[in-house]
Amino acid sequence: MQEYDLPIIVTNQGPAFSALLKVIRLPGSWYAVIWENAERYASFSQDRTEKNGGHQHLSDRDFLDRVRLVSAFTQAIDFEFAEVL
Repeated sequence: MQEYDLPIIVTNQGPAFSALLKVIRLPGSWYAVIWENAERYASFSQDRTEKNGGHQHLSDRDFLDRVRLVSAFTQAIDFEFAEVL
């Protein structure tokens, strides 16, 4: 298991705002939460499938880019990393 806690900037939900991306990376799946505060957050996840090819082979940067893609597709939340990875 690997955990990520990264500051992000959400860019498409009105004016840009700071939030925290928390991700738990497991061997066959991952779970993420974009957290602004207790009243405003979104969670999403992905399991390994034949179509997505899993994520174990991905570098940290490529994996986090996949998390960003899934966030945009499933939650309609676009974000940038606040720090260079």
